[in-house]
Amino acid sequence: MMNRKKTGAILLGLTMGLTGTVCAAPAEQSDISARIAAIEAQQQQLAAQLEALKAENSKLKAEKAETENKVNDVKKEQDRVKIHGFVRASWDKDNARNQGDAWADEKDNSRYYLNLLGDLKINDEWTGHFQSETNQRFAHQTGNGTEGKLKREHGQIQRIWLTGNLKNGLEINAGRKWSPLGMQFSLLGCTTSGIDVSYPITKQGLRAGAFYYAMAEYDNADFSMWGPTIRGPIGHNFDINLAYAKLNVGRTGELNKFYEAGKQKTPFGNQGFVLSAATNVAKNLRLTADYVQTNYQADPGEQDNNRAYLARLDYKWTNPSVVGSFGAYLRYHDIQAHGNIWADDAWGSLLKDSKGWTVGFKYVPWKNVEWETFYQIADCGMSQKADGEWWEKKSFKRNLIRTQLDYHF
Repeated sequence: MMNRKKTGAILLGLTMGLTGTVCAAPAEQSDISARIAAIEAQQQQLAAQLEALKAENSKLKAEKAETENKVNDVKKEQDRVKIHGFVRASWDKDNARNQGDAWADEKDNSRYYLNLLGDLKINDEWTGHFQSETNQRFAHQTGNGTEGKLKREHGQIQRIWLTGNLKNGLEINAGRKWSPLGMQFSLLGCTTSGIDVSYPITKQGLRAGAFYYAMAEYDNADFSMWGPTIRGPIGHNFDINLAYAKLNVGRTGELNKFYEAGKQKTPFGNQGFVLSAATNVAKNLRLTADYVQTNYQADPGEQDNNRAYLARLDYKWTNPSVVGSFGAYLRYHDIQAHGNIWADDAWGSLLKDSKGWTVGFKYVPWKNVEWETFYQIADCGMSQKADGEWWEKKSFKRNLIRTQLDYHF
């Protein structure tokens, strides 16, 4: 009897549960459909917002690309014109210089000096250049020629030239420019009008070339020269600079007197060569040496004096953009009276017919400001007599102190 009652109760419960489930189905289905519709509507709204964002993003990207193109165009235009150089304030103590063969306004090299250079990019291979030097000496009890007044000189664009760096490795310089021959500008270091070319002959960078130079900027200098050059690295730690120059005059022919009227026997023959080399002898220690010889032929009974020897030992080097960087150097020179063609005299510190030592240092106290000071002791007028007649040039001992500040820009 009890089992029957239990069975009946269970059947009744199942029947009521099934009936409830069937009755609830329509209400839940309607709710789900509404939710689906709401989600679809939200999805459509989000899709519209997404498309709007994509369009805005594309617009911003296009504007950014346009702006970048404009900036790059401006940079390209800026890169086409570069102005650089330095301003120098220099002071010399060189009273013995007045004993030498110096022009009146060169008896003292205390000066304010501007070296202004411009690079004008033409295309990826060619660049135009100009250079203007303004050199204004000021009096400092220097004796004849200064008259105790400010010496003024007008700056002008003295040099204009073109440089070509072609894709095949050929380098071309054409126009009026400052042209060096020798690592220490020991055979030639002056302004010329002409052309020089060079081409790489090794993967390490050794270049072979040739030049034709006519003298420029120098009153009455009426000669020209041509010759071959070889420069660049050979091996891991050895650089060379070799050059030969042939002049358009006979070995004992006549040239104009420089800076004055009349003629003179060529003071350097009609040929010259330079052998230059440099190597790092130790860490931060670099040795550079030049040997120069011309074929000047002296009159009978006189010495040719046609050679020059220069050596320089550098310890470290300055970088104008690195405050605190410094360098020191020791230099020896022995330049006979006819020992080069028209070498750079380093603002009067490397005179012909002189032999001596120079010790100096460079230091960067502030960014883009370089300070250099050196002392030189030298025998000048080596080919002259110490006790000649009053009208004759005489030999003398030189003590030179120079200090200068270069402000780079």
